[in-house]
Amino acid sequence: MEYVKQGLSNWTNPSGRSSRAEYWSTVIALNVLALILIFVNEALYSLLTLGSLFVGISLGIRRMHDAGVSGWFILIPLVNFVYAFSKSQQKENKWGPVPSESKINTTQANTNAETPTIAKSEQPPQDNNVRVDDEIEALETRLAELQELKKEKDSLKDEEDKRKKEILEEIEKLKKELNE
Repeated sequence: MEYVKQGLSNWTNPSGRSSRAEYWSTVIALNVLALILIFVNEALYSLLTLGSLFVGISLGIRRMHDAGVSGWFILIPLVNFVYAFSKSQQKENKWGPVPSESKINTTQANTNAETPTIAKSEQPPQDNNVRVDDEIEALETRLAELQELKKEKDSLKDEEDKRKKEILEEIEKLKKELNE
């Protein structure tokens, strides 16, 4: 959602850069919303389509910039589609610095030239904290669900044990009646 928020909030600024995550998250979110609105309200769908046109143009231009090419490439359908999927240019270019979610940090484990480099995705602290908080919240929710399921299972087990006991008592009564 953070990427969608970034994509929508920068719709008036086509001069920057947009990462693949920001671009595709926003495009998918707008298309899902449009799909819902087409069945709900045709007027809202039309407004969303009009708004999406401006957001999409700005977002596409910024995506072209992130790939290291001019925003005019958005006018060439097949080329802009290829650039929409391409990796970010890993250096600052004339349209701005590398988006933080697109950075690749190259480090060496040893000063030896033969040691291979290890690439890992670098996340800004605030995004990492938000992601960790979201994960914690999701785990807490899942824990609460599992605790509720355990209570239900224990309750069913108690009912089952009670029913077994009743059936065994009935069997004992029937045995006594047969013996008499």
